[in-house]
Amino acid sequence: MKKFISIILVNIVLFILVIFSTEYIIWFCENYRMKNFNEKYINKWPIPFHPGIKQFNFDFNTFPNPENGWGKNPVGLNYKNKPIVIFGNSFAYGYELAEEDTFYTKLSEAVKRPVYTRACPGWGIQHMLFQVKSEEFYKHVPEPEYAVFIMILDHFRRLYAINFMSGHLLNEERNLRYKLKNGELIRITDSNKFLAPIKRLYLTNKLHQVYVNNFILKERNYKNYSKFALEHFIESKLEMQKHWKNTKFVIISYHEFFNDKDFNQKLRDAGFQVISLPEKVNVDLNLKEYNIEEGRHPNGRAWDIITPIIIDELGLK
Repeated sequence: MKKFISIILVNIVLFILVIFSTEYIIWFCENYRMKNFNEKYINKWPIPFHPGIKQFNFDFNTFPNPENGWGKNPVGLNYKNKPIVIFGNSFAYGYELAEEDTFYTKLSEAVKRPVYTRACPGWGIQHMLFQVKSEEFYKHVPEPEYAVFIMILDHFRRLYAINFMSGHLLNEERNLRYKLKNGELIRITDSNKFLAPIKRLYLTNKLHQVYVNNFILKERNYKNYSKFALEHFIESKLEMQKHWKNTKFVIISYHEFFNDKDFNQKLRDAGFQVISLPEKVNVDLNLKEYNIEEGRHPNGRAWDIITPIIIDELGLK
């Protein structure tokens, strides 16, 4: 009996050592990769080993705070026409752009309207849903004529990702996520105390990344992941319609993606106006000349081309 117990204890110790070693290897490799590719996360490197879980947190009274890179102030508040609100991620936010080069500024100045930007780098469709589900949101954003979401290909992945990027994984920053339960999108809170230590492991997070990228987002699963994204858009629109009776809802689709025409049609069937930039723009927006130096975000030249198209499509001349 003692021998059996000893074997069990030895195996438990070995298992813990293997897990710890794996965690350390992942931590070291991800930090090294970030250094190698000059990916400084909030100007901090290396990121400490398991510094503590940080759930998504949002305070409507402190957003936006541009000085800390937390959103952008509304522009054009001196204009009297009905405003426009823009949701999305770094594209809508104007990542690494001077104020005059951003989409929201160009749009506001061209159509003489206030524009409220409710976007941040790394955000997804779920961050729009989170905001519009709260009564607080409507105290800060007046009823617009248009509510616009700028969608990119990666927004499908972000609906499922536990962490947005390597820095978030290492710093244990949880991505905002929802799950569909009884026909309603419910926020995932990781409140199960038994599963929490397992979900916290870097290994678990890396395996989840593999699962999302190689199973959930595969073309054969398009029906499921596209339906999930559509649910986020529809519920967001329904929430806004409770407060805004005259608002029109627009999706600007920036990238081509698998079955994009089918997905765009489903959005139209759900009451959205969809502007597919690959169908409207006569240049390749992926070219270096239309992106900032890092090559993945639009620059002012791109928005110079896109903004008049959006204005024309929405009849805002």
